[in-house]
Amino acid sequence: MSASNRQKLALLVASGLAAPVAVAAEPATQPDLNAKIDALQAQIDQLKSQQKAQTEQEQQTTYGSVIDDASRRTRLFDAEGISAGYDNGRFLLRSEDGNFLLHPWLQLQFRNVTTWREDAKSGGRDDRQNGFEIRRLKFGADGNLYTPDLTYMVQFAVDRHNGDVQLEMAWAKYHLPGTPLYIRGGQYKEPLDHEQLAASRFFPAIDRTLIDDFFIGGEGFVQGVSLIYDPGNSLRAEGAFTDGIKNFNNNFQDYPTAGITADWGAAGRVEYKLLGHWKDYDQITAYGVKDPSLVVGAGADYTETGHSDSLVHVVDAQFQTNTGISVYGAYLGRYTTHNTSANVDTYDSTLRGQVSWAIDRHWEPYARYEYIHFDGHEFTTTTKTTVHVITAGANYYLAGFGAKVSLDLSYLPNGSPVADDGFGILTSNGHNELVGRAQFQVVF
Repeated sequence: MSASNRQKLALLVASGLAAPVAVAAEPATQPDLNAKIDALQAQIDQLKSQQKAQTEQEQQTTYGSVIDDASRRTRLFDAEGISAGYDNGRFLLRSEDGNFLLHPWLQLQFRNVTTWREDAKSGGRDDRQNGFEIRRLKFGADGNLYTPDLTYMVQFAVDRHNGDVQLEMAWAKYHLPGTPLYIRGGQYKEPLDHEQLAASRFFPAIDRTLIDDFFIGGEGFVQGVSLIYDPGNSLRAEGAFTDGIKNFNNNFQDYPTAGITADWGAAGRVEYKLLGHWKDYDQITAYGVKDPSLVVGAGADYTETGHSDSLVHVVDAQFQTNTGISVYGAYLGRYTTHNTSANVDTYDSTLRGQVSWAIDRHWEPYARYEYIHFDGHEFTTTTKTTVHVITAGANYYLAGFGAKVSLDLSYLPNGSPVADDGFGILTSNGHNELVGRAQFQVVF
């Protein structure tokens, strides 16, 4: 009770105590006394009501202060005009004017691989190898700086062989205002092949194809500058001047400096969208796709290495439906001059196709086929130069691409003259080879 209310109550009580004196001086009737008592009670009730209202207001004020403080604490750096929160499943730090944006992320793929090769050991014995590995542990950030027209990405990865951390991507891209043109520089994915450009977390298969790994180097990182044409409609293209295919994390020196795999290179890719949305094309699966999508693309890379040069060229297409079906196919060829010690020119040709079906929110079976014909001049006369890779598997999505479990099995009826331990394939010659993989992925 406040001091003023206490004073009022004291006066009322004093008035009540003084009443007998007045009665003694001037006798009052019983009805008069009852009226005075009722009036006194009414005033006391009014004071109690005022005190209750005042207490409730103070409690409400205190509650509001707590809520406001909690709200400020959930918006980091609010005083500096930067807020933090989630947007479409992504954690973001963003300035109020949108000129600064930071999206940190992490990807983990934990895998078990079993490889069986027929007659791979001395004496015609079979070989079986099994083990666990952290296939991918990547972390980085992307966003924009100073203006939405200046975007960036930085990405690091932990080497699965020795645990060393290495740079994969570090680039900045600037949109020329009022035009459909962008300029990009740094270390990034070469504009060449759709499978190579798509992020591994958006694959239905556990990993990329042997074709992509061997001829492009997996994700195909290069160092260089690009000019991008992207008006936001059905056509987009990119042309790049680089240090050459598979040449990244190197300095300015040329081949044959140790660690340098090329002198220079040029690459380009064109894509045309007949149906759908570009964001759906970024994944080689129809999981979560709301509208049908159809995109065709073509790319090429020319790289000089000493007195030899190579031309890798790709034509691909991808079709997605809103019922979860995705179909992808591609042709890749590689022409190389002076490819052997005898200075013989060679040409390798490949085909690949993949189909997947996201049946519901959880299950997605898939199948994939690869055909590779290596030029015979690249190997000895006893080496099988035709490779077939048949893969089948399924995904179980726990929380979309954020968490999923995958299983698959690959069969190589002729084995492979080249190894790809990222896939799980080891070198074999003309004999059966099986690769079984199980993987758990987490992305946030």
